[in-house]
Amino acid sequence: MIFGRIKLYLAAAGAFVVALLSAYLRGRSDKGEAVERERLEDYVETRKRMDEVDTDDDPDVLRDWLRDRGKQ
Repeated sequence: MIFGRIKLYLAAAGAFVVALLSAYLRGRSDKGEAVERERLEDYVETRKRMDEVDTDDDPDVLRDWLRDRGKQ
């Protein structure tokens, strides 16, 4: 009878540890996804700025754009 209670307590403790571990791993996964999403949004923003530049294949305009971009 006492062994039955010990088994029950051990099973409850094991379930609790599994729940904590799964919550921890889920949080790490969500953080990784958020970092990747932010990286991609930065890429999209940079790409939009690059596409908005009207260069007309003028090297002076390109040089000025790169200089301005480096100051940001």
